[in-house]
Amino acid sequence: MGESANRAIMLGVGILITVIIASSIFSLFSQAKNVFSEVGKTNTDIMKGFGEYPMYNNTQLTGLDLINCANKYYEDNLVLVVFDGTQLNTATGVEYVDNLYENGNIKYEDKFFSTVEDIEVDGVEKKQITFTKM
Repeated sequence: MGESANRAIMLGVGILITVIIASSIFSLFSQAKNVFSEVGKTNTDIMKGFGEYPMYNNTQLTGLDLINCANKYYEDNLVLVVFDGTQLNTATGVEYVDNLYENGNIKYEDKFFSTVEDIEVDGVEKKQITFTKM
């Protein structure tokens, strides 16, 4: 009976070690997944900051681009989309640009010159994209 008990103990210890190793591996994979998802999110935010605004800076765009830009940054607190002195990426601004479109004052094919500048509003740095009709 001594040898059977010894084998049972060795089998139990082997299973326990296997469970510990498997748990450790799964835990590491879980932590790595969380880290990589945060890195991906941060990388996207960084790329958004560097890669997104140059397409609006000192470029010629269309009326469709103006409308899409207002919708893209709708209610974004860190970006101001401005045309004709009105901030467009708010509910009233979108309504304003929609009215301009419906009344024929802005057409999809109209040409606009856009600029991007860093501004500070109440101590918060923001991007302002300004459209000027050509």
